Amino acid sequence: MENFNFIESGIIFGLCNPSNFKDFTYLPKDFAEHGETYKFIQDYLDNYSEFPTVEVLVEKFDSLKIEAQSINFNYALSQFTNQVMFRNIVNAFSSSKPLLQDNPKKALGLIMDKLNDVEILYDSDVNQYDSGNLDRYEEWKRRSKIRKMGDGIIGIRTPFKMINSTGIGWQPGDLITTYARPTVGKTWLCCKLAADAIKSGYKTLLVSTEMPKTAISLRMDVLLGHMMNYKLSHSALRNGKDIDEEEYKKFLEETDFKNLLICDHISGEDSISLPSITNLVRKYSPDLLIVDGVYLISTYDKNRAAWEQSHSLFYGLKTLALSTNTAIIASTQATREAAANMFTQPTAGQVAFGDALIRASDVALSMCMIEDQPKKREIAFQKYRDGDLQSLDCEFIWDVDKGRIEEDDDSLF
Repeated sequence: MENFNFIESGIIFGLCNPSNFKDFTYLPKDFAEHGETYKFIQDYLDNYSEFPTVEVLVEKFDSLKIEAQSINFNYALSQFTNQVMFRNIVNAFSSSKPLLQDNPKKALGLIMDKLNDVEILYDSDVNQYDSGNLDRYEEWKRRSKIRKMGDGIIGIRTPFKMINSTGIGWQPGDLITTYARPTVGKTWLCCKLAADAIKSGYKTLLVSTEMPKTAISLRMDVLLGHMMNYKLSHSALRNGKDIDEEEYKKFLEETDFKNLLICDHISGEDSISLPSITNLVRKYSPDLLIVDGVYLISTYDKNRAAWEQSHSLFYGLKTLALSTNTAIIASTQATREAAANMFTQPTAGQVAFGDALIRASDVALSMCMIEDQPKKREIAFQKYRDGDLQSLDCEFIWDVDKGRIEEDDDSLF
């Protein structure tokens, strides 16, 4: 077994990569020598929203083996996993040693129980509730610190004031679904959700099944432009009408949102599929995945009934959210029969296989127009798993040509 310090140093240096840090599930107590170093990285990230440099780490923790920077992280992680298991197995025997001579049968039972705990710990399919453990208390302290910093939200900022006021936001593992009748504006809502996320620094992957990336990019221009106090017009940009060219050029030069990735097709596929989206998520590790037009996603289960495919799709998205620790937003539309009244909220029963959508979702939103107010939309929470909201409805200002999509302060009812 390789030297603890060398392997743990490789882990520490590798954890300064956001993707490695996001997927790392061990705790400071699991380290033999560098638990404090790992805790320092966590605190540094919370305080400064960036990872410490190698120079900072080596200066503060001189026992780190700087040559371990070159070690492959996945290799170091596999060795670290073996080392943690080794220490836990040794501890299972050594902690029962005083009892072994006086009551070997009882000692054997204790050893077997502890070895069973070790086995459960390394079984990826189950998790053990660890009563008396202070790790969740430390996690609460971390979350409390985050809430007191910056914009006071633990997760990803949303356009909804009543969700943001809870301090939660969109959380890793959440599945948020939205649905509306055709032409009401679900793609604009998806773009707004993406704009809020990337403006707050979160990497976002937006998958569109209906619009090309050029059309999505123009919508993002006016939404982000409005947030940055630029006066852009979506219709003018789209139709080639006269604009303030210098202002548009200045906006594009100032814009630096490389944390937004847009996908409107998958090479080699006739349509975008759930497996291909899964591959994109694993490849690019976004904080937020937005799928606009989820009803056009293929599950490759053509031999199964439509309701089974829909069930597979929505629960597949929820499984993807949990397995990759990603917040996922998926939009769909009400069935054609529901299109008669654009001014009432469609029900889940008016959405194709809406029962599967509602069951799989942590948050479900519907949207409709408001009569005689073309620049307004009503958004209703059909499901909110994380507790009670102040209201189940809110109105949004919907001036999409100017990129102004925001909650109306006077609309809560």
